[in-house]
Amino acid sequence: MTISAITIARQVGTGGEEVAAIVAERLGYRLLDYRIVQEAALEAGVSPETIAEAERRPSFFARIIEALARTPSAASLQWGEPLNIDATPILTSADYRQLIQDVVEDFANHGRVVFLGHGAQFMLRARPDVLRVFITGSEAARVRRLMAQARLDETAARALVQRTDRERVAYFREYFGAEWLDPASYDLTVSTDRLAPEAAARVILSAVELRNPVPA
Repeated sequence: MTISAITIARQVGTGGEEVAAIVAERLGYRLLDYRIVQEAALEAGVSPETIAEAERRPSFFARIIEALARTPSAASLQWGEPLNIDATPILTSADYRQLIQDVVEDFANHGRVVFLGHGAQFMLRARPDVLRVFITGSEAARVRRLMAQARLDETAARALVQRTDRERVAYFREYFGAEWLDPASYDLTVSTDRLAPEAAARVILSAVELRNPVPA
């Protein structure tokens, strides 16, 4: 079965953004992450008041797709603190989640795409042509990386690691009925404690190659 889409979920401080960018570049796939989708939705006219109308307006979805096509690659985004999922109303709207799922499924149907975050691993879990990857790491390694990259002190970095883990576990459990940290939710789990982003990307690329048929 040819892999047409890859979902990459990651814990904060694991360098997952860089890993995903390398994988997408090497495969020639498009890279989409949840911030891109959110910004494109806002550009297309989404607000809490208009979300409920999204499914009743066929042109609305077309505007989302057009906005995504105009949005710069996620590879150009700088690392930043993850969104506070529980405190972001647009992400806890059932209609918005459905809209995002429609966007994810549409791009998966077209293929040649890497999804970074956004719960795509659960939205596409029934599809055999999707490779679901989780980028993980020890708390200590993640704290060190955040201290270096985000210029946080150890206390702030550790608090960020622990808070984002709690938020994401709670979010996916409530809205997807899924366990975000469960290895069984993924086809491949990669730790970046001792692997640089390039090496971690090679592991994923090897998995893609093994899943794709070899030409005779």
